[in-house]
Amino acid sequence: MHLSRRQLLRAAGSTALGIAAAGSLAACGDSTGGSTPGILTFSVWGSDAEMAAFNAIARAFEKQHTDVKIKVEQLPYAQMRSTLDARLQSGQGPDLFRVTYNDIGIYSSQKVLQDLTSTIGNSKTDFIDALWAGVQYEGKPYGVPHHTDTSAVLYNKEHFAKAGIKDVPTTMEEAWTWEEFFEIAQRLKASTGHAAFGVNWQQFGAYRWFNWLWQSGGRAFTPDGKSVAIESAEARRALAFTKSFYDAGLMPKNMLLKTNNSPDLVFPTGKISMAFVGDFLLPDLTNRMKSMEFGATFLPRGKDGHAADLGGNAVAVTTQTRNPEAAAQFAAFLAEPEQMRLFCEKTTVLPARKQLAAERLSYAVQPELMPVFQQQATAIPADLTQLVTLPGFSGVNDALVQQLEAHFAGGQSADKTLTALSDALKKALDV
Repeated sequence: MHLSRRQLLRAAGSTALGIAAAGSLAACGDSTGGSTPGILTFSVWGSDAEMAAFNAIARAFEKQHTDVKIKVEQLPYAQMRSTLDARLQSGQGPDLFRVTYNDIGIYSSQKVLQDLTSTIGNSKTDFIDALWAGVQYEGKPYGVPHHTDTSAVLYNKEHFAKAGIKDVPTTMEEAWTWEEFFEIAQRLKASTGHAAFGVNWQQFGAYRWFNWLWQSGGRAFTPDGKSVAIESAEARRALAFTKSFYDAGLMPKNMLLKTNNSPDLVFPTGKISMAFVGDFLLPDLTNRMKSMEFGATFLPRGKDGHAADLGGNAVAVTTQTRNPEAAAQFAAFLAEPEQMRLFCEKTTVLPARKQLAAERLSYAVQPELMPVFQQQATAIPADLTQLVTLPGFSGVNDALVQQLEAHFAGGQSADKTLTALSDALKKALDV
């Protein structure tokens, strides 16, 4: 079944945490039965704009490499993993495929991805640190960072005017502190009579709670990445603050973690004044909010400063390609500045290259708002990226859904909540 455009956009961005491939793919990792010499198959999912951009870049590559043809194969997002996994298991995998950063660890651990050290190993400093960390497995790059997305805060300008809120942060340095954000939300609730905001941590997006942990100065693991460290005073502070969203009536209780009632669905109705959303949703939201004037500002900053969530995708080369050199060249070509700029501008996603992240790009949708997301993406912590790209992280996300909901709405203590999350993190380390 094909997803609608809105469902696709919500799934294909930051909310799309990887699900571990069923069974072992390693047995087929060295087969080369799925590709044809001279033709590279590049399997992707994508919107109309993304498919047009992928095909334009493929044609540009072919002009430079006349002995290679690129077949851009579109798969429905809902079937992307099941189709890809079945092909890899049978030795019929594509030459390259689009992959979420969250899935790099899963596929790398199954030994179905090419080590791209010889292709991009010297490019570390060209990419945003967190995205370079996102394609690493056991210290080697198994994908090329292509783009990212992250969350920022959209706000209803009419509601802000009604509440007398005139000063909205326009730089990350000016971002509201936790205390300032809470006070703004209280003013909005008093003025409008309804909940002030929604955070996008529902279901597969539960990992976004870690933004608050990092902002508080807490971490999931010790600095060496070998031990779990979530049972801390900083984590208790983050739990208390985020629980207060519901206790104070600032966030709707029908927007807990187990629900599918995400902020991007509610914000256009005017029933909340602020929404934590990813930039990849802007085209869809713009189409649905033609009568609402809205702006964008930065995530609140905590005691330890800024932290934002990882989204977006990389490009990986399979071990089943018969054209490993050409496939790696095309993967790198997709991430060259000219091609990355074209893709990002046409599709409203954020560049993975530091050079482009600092530029004002000519985005096709909401170009005046996108710089907020560009700046916010620079606050994705590399150690948070390493956490959410662990092969076993899907179990941690599941634990967040269950345990945070139990704490926020079920009366479960902070200690019990953190102990349960600590257990899930220990299992992820062992996978």
